[in-house]
Amino acid sequence: MKTIKELLEQLHPEFDYNSSDDFISDGLIDSIDMQELFALIEEEYNVELAGTDLAPQNFVSIDSIRELISSHGVEVE
Repeated sequence: MKTIKELLEQLHPEFDYNSSDDFISDGLIDSIDMQELFALIEEEYNVELAGTDLAPQNFVSIDSIRELISSHGVEVE
């Protein structure tokens, strides 16, 4: 199973996600990236996310993404 960072790097391998506290404000993730990451999460972790999960606050950091996935009963690194 891929880590959250590996999923992020599929979108933009050129970005340093470890140096950002807010992916959206820092321009590392936009609305299209959120949709792509949403689909990658569903596929990789075999979860069905709700439309309401596609909210910016769920994609600002690795921790917020981890919390989103965990809220669906899947523990991730």
